[in-house]
Formats: sequence, C-alpha cells, structure tokens
Amino acid sequence: MLAASRHQSSCCWTAQAAQSPVLHAVPILRGRLQRSVQRKCLCMSTAQKVSELPASMQKIVGAFQMVPDPMARYKQLLFYAAKLPPMAAEQHKPENKVEGCVSQVWVVPELRDDGKIYWTADSDSQLTKGLAALLVLGLSGCTPAEVVSVQPGFIEMLGLKQSLTPSRNNGFLNMFLKMQKLTLGLLVSVIFVTACIIGFRSVIS
Repeated sequence: MLAASRHQSSCCWTAQAAQSPVLHAVPILRGRLQRSVQRKCLCMSTAQKVSELPASMQKIVGAFQMVPDPMARYKQLLFYAAKLPPMAAEQHKPENKVEGCVSQVWVVPELRDDGKIYWTADSDSQLTKGLAALLVLGLSGCTPAEVVSVQPGFIEMLGLKQSLTPSRNNGFLNMFLKMQKLTLGLLVSVIFVTACIIGFRSVIS
C-alpha cells in the first residue's frame, strides 16, 4: 500500500514536472546559447580588445606579443607543453577528443563549486600540447560566461601564425571551439538540474 502510494506520488511528480515551463525552456535556451557561440566563432576579426579578454588570457597574449621572433614563440610553446599537468588515461575518450587536428588532442573541463571552469588537456605532439597548455592556462579559472564570450580573434593577437603551419593554426582554432562547446554543455547541464529542482519544489509546495 505504501509502495503503491510512493509510486503514484513519483509518477505524479514526473508528470507535473514534465509540464514545467522551466524544463521546456531548457532545449530552447540551449539552442540560443549554441547559436550565439556559433555566430561569435564565425567572426574572426580582432574586434575584441586585449583588455576585454579574461585576465589570465591577457597575460599570455602580452607575453607572446613581447617575443617578436617566430622561432622564439615556437620555443615558448614547447615550454608551455613541458609545464602542462598530465591527463589521466581514462580521459582519452572520444567525447573529449578535438576533431580537425593534425595530432590527437583531448580537453576536459571541470566546473567547480566556485562557479569557474578548470581545464586539463593532452596531446601526442609536443607542439600541439603547447597550444593546448596555452588554452588551459588562459581559460582555467574563468566563468562559463567568460569562456563563451572570448572571440577567436585572440589567436591573431598571439602572433603565432608565422610560427605554425596552416594545419596547426586550424587545429588550434578547433581546440578553442571545442572548449567553448564543452562549456556550453556544462551550462546546459546546470540549467537542467536547476530546472528539475525548481520543478520539484513547485510540485511539493
């Protein structure tokens, strides 16, 4: 009798929560967020100023701009690669892999209790690992909104085009876009959980 009552209550909550306008808004909001990022990613201009980048990315851009020699910038990337913390082997999963790169690259976000994202990355190439490390350092400790708001134009600010082949430059862009996509996924997950909590509270109140 009690089990039946609990089952009926659970079914009732599921049915009512499914009708919640908050839950129905999740896919709509996700679509809007994705379209917003896609529009920004298509804009490859350097309209965004260095001062508008996250503080950690500003420091990296400034450091590379102080090194005018392409070979020196190349060596600086290898230095970043050596400093990149190792990634656990189990994180080398298809969903973490960056498509469109010459080398294999994986990036993994972690949304912590402080509301900020922290990244880990790995690659089977030292140069690509250096590019990944640059993004890890530049985007870790940022809020999801900060990560999504960064325009790809910062790549031009780094002045790495002369140091990299076209395929490497394209792979670097794909890494950045993958990180923004994963950030969107985290945002959607948070929105969904919040919507479930709101729906549950509205049913029991």
